[in-house]
Amino acid sequence: MNKLDLEEVFGKLLSDDQAFVFYRLPESKIVHCNFQNDSKVTLTENLKINGFIMSRFDSPLPAVYISDKNHLCFEYKTKSFETKEIVTASNLENKESFINLVNKTKKAIALGRLKKLVVARNIIRSLEVDAFQLFTHLLTLYPQAMVYFWHHPKAETWIGASPEQLFSLHSNRLTTMALAGTLNYNKNEEYDWGEKEKKEQGWVRDTLREDLEKLFSSSVVKCSQTFTRQAGNLVHLCNEISVEVQNINTTALLKKLNPTPAVGGIPVEEGMRFLAEYENLDRAYYTGFFGPVMGEAQIDLFVNLRCAQIIPEGLLMYVGAGITQDSDPEKEWEETQNKANTLLAAL
Repeated sequence: MNKLDLEEVFGKLLSDDQAFVFYRLPESKIVHCNFQNDSKVTLTENLKINGFIMSRFDSPLPAVYISDKNHLCFEYKTKSFETKEIVTASNLENKESFINLVNKTKKAIALGRLKKLVVARNIIRSLEVDAFQLFTHLLTLYPQAMVYFWHHPKAETWIGASPEQLFSLHSNRLTTMALAGTLNYNKNEEYDWGEKEKKEQGWVRDTLREDLEKLFSSSVVKCSQTFTRQAGNLVHLCNEISVEVQNINTTALLKKLNPTPAVGGIPVEEGMRFLAEYENLDRAYYTGFFGPVMGEAQIDLFVNLRCAQIIPEGLLMYVGAGITQDSDPEKEWEETQNKANTLLAAL
């Protein structure tokens, strides 16, 4: 099917105000669509469903999902477009609040409450959003990301291009990734990773491995060497971790891996308590999990990063930064500014 077909279906579903989702898996050229014939909210307590699931950060289950009973596929060929450099405006009040949060986090780390924590903020960009154009521009810019557009009349409208897999399960092979540390992408692909980024990445990797080894024998948990993974205008340190085993309890797996230390904290429980007390932000679906589920045998879940809620005023973007004892508050602020450009580049 061509672009016109995709655009027509997208526009009709949006104008009819039905619940629907469009998505494209990383490295794929196929755009999928699930849609309902109504605006009913359907919830699930587990992954024993066939559909696209969307989970909030603070209350992951039950989660909203859109069944794949009505499912369409489009072979969509991306088209290049001229990007414009859009500078994320720096709100001094927001900056002061964020830097205060970073300093509180560093104090908690110094006291031994935490080793690492991701803190977040949101940014409102007032503008008229062309939803279809924004979605297709993200498809073009980020072929290695999970790109989606989710619209539910009773459960908000979100869009994003996430670089981070929570986990995939295909034919008894489980794969996941430890992703942490952030630098700007450069064409020479030469990066000077500092001790702060290396340490943060090591903690995320080791915590993830330990969590998996509580569910599976350590002999079947395989971890790759650390490598640099590009995510649009940014790069991150990454390890891919895999497990091959029969009869995986997906509910137990989900509860063990979500939230990941890459978006929460180390230790996770103390990190969640700290965020509830000090972050002063409703993350909503940001840093929750989402993706297509075809029963428990075929699952592709991602962490909802580089995303925004589409609101009447424009885009409400969510960005975060990983804080350790070595964090420079000014640099962490700059990192969140750079992450906002993932979406702004597609406008």
